[in-house]
Amino acid sequence: MELQELSSSEIIEMIQDKLPALFFVFSRGRTEVLAQELGQERDFLNLDEKKEVEKQILTAESEYPGTFSSPVWRKLRRLLFQGIAYHHAGLLPPVKYLVENLYSRRLILVVFCTETFAAGVNFPAASAVFDSTRKWDGHDFRILQNREFFQMAGRAGRRGFDQIGHAFIRIDSRFPEQTGFFDENNVEPVTGRLVISPNTVLSLLRYKTDAEVERFLSGNFKTYQTVKRKEEFAEKIKKYSILISKITSGLCRDQQTLKCPVERAKARRQIKRCHWRGKNQKKESLRKHLASLPPKKCRNMEKCRKTIELLHSARKHLNFFKLAHETAAEQVNSTFVEYGEVRDLLEMLGYVSNREFLPRGLFALELHVQEILVTELVFSGVIEDADPAEAAAVLAGVEFIPGKNAQGVWLDLPALREASQIRYELLKMGVPERFCIWSDLPASLAYAWYNGADFNDLLEQSPLQPGDLFSIFRREIDLLRQIERAARDNTNLTEKVRTIRARLDREEVALSF
Repeated sequence: MELQELSSSEIIEMIQDKLPALFFVFSRGRTEVLAQELGQERDFLNLDEKKEVEKQILTAESEYPGTFSSPVWRKLRRLLFQGIAYHHAGLLPPVKYLVENLYSRRLILVVFCTETFAAGVNFPAASAVFDSTRKWDGHDFRILQNREFFQMAGRAGRRGFDQIGHAFIRIDSRFPEQTGFFDENNVEPVTGRLVISPNTVLSLLRYKTDAEVERFLSGNFKTYQTVKRKEEFAEKIKKYSILISKITSGLCRDQQTLKCPVERAKARRQIKRCHWRGKNQKKESLRKHLASLPPKKCRNMEKCRKTIELLHSARKHLNFFKLAHETAAEQVNSTFVEYGEVRDLLEMLGYVSNREFLPRGLFALELHVQEILVTELVFSGVIEDADPAEAAAVLAGVEFIPGKNAQGVWLDLPALREASQIRYELLKMGVPERFCIWSDLPASLAYAWYNGADFNDLLEQSPLQPGDLFSIFRREIDLLRQIERAARDNTNLTEKVRTIRARLDREEVALSF
């Protein structure tokens, strides 16, 4: 069902006999705005249900006191007592877990959520409501794919409760094309994607023979799909080549020459186009050519015209599939090409020599994120020699990609300057940017957190949401574990990264559930 521009409260009012509902919104901030909007007008829980909500909240607050002390939590807390919630990646895990727990207990009737709620969290609803079917994909706004829409809409309909599920879409009159085209029979296929990272190449060189490496690169799902497409295009090329041969064998000698009435009519139209476009030289050339050939009388002019149209169409399709076949053939080889490029890069940087592993290569073999950048940070001495708080600040920026409105407190630390210079030198040497993802934006947060700052203090000095901060520190803690494992023969470095990890892995950041 399509809903013209109604408020969230009006929409819920219309479908109140089809609750609980998952209200999908493609903006974290908007999930909160719409939930607050609904909370001003609706309360879905009776007194007994409110008491059960309070019991669950108090249990969570006692278990994670720091997590449930922020202003962000207090706004959500009030809504939970009304059977309303929001859920997105900006929330801390214990808060998301509480929302999921209350929803599973049927104590939340409406959850305003981002699409991540439909990926991995199996909580069905009676209805799925779409605030829009346009989403930002990192580059531009686009319409949802069929696969994305049905992944979310498929949450509607609870086994044992609902005979059917209901999906509702709010329509923005500015974008009337945003719905009406979703088709379960045209769900986009899943495509394979093999990422050739430095660790991929190092692992293959370390543990596989050349024959096994070739089988790995040619036997993955991505290559299988590409080879299959290539074979399908080859069949199409064969089909249209046979068709063209069959058509041309039935043509008379004068067809496709200016003796043929069909071709003479096309030439006259072309002469007129040249006249209007001012191409007089070409016009005169065509006119002379036309006059030099006497026309042929044809009793099957209409049949000829259709035959020639069919021939042109077949040739057009043939050219299309030839180009597609060439592209697929290039893609089949692209995995091997990419593997070779990364291997050459590792040889150039001194990680391997043929199949001999050098110290940098042995170290990077144990890493699974930004292997080259992290290895160079370690081997340059930045991590080992810097003050621990500075080292924590540097590592927090590994694989951090700032958002378009990202901002933060800038720190002028020697270790950060060195890290920035190392990244610059790697890029200058030809290392692809995807292997040098680093930002100094989270540095001040990690520096303060290492030195004992309160989590809420970090939120006040940063536009990032609690879940984003949590992700930064958890990612850094995991990276520290990798460095510790890679540097097991370096006692000084392993003790240092272990100390940094222990200082970061506390309070709201600690995983204990």
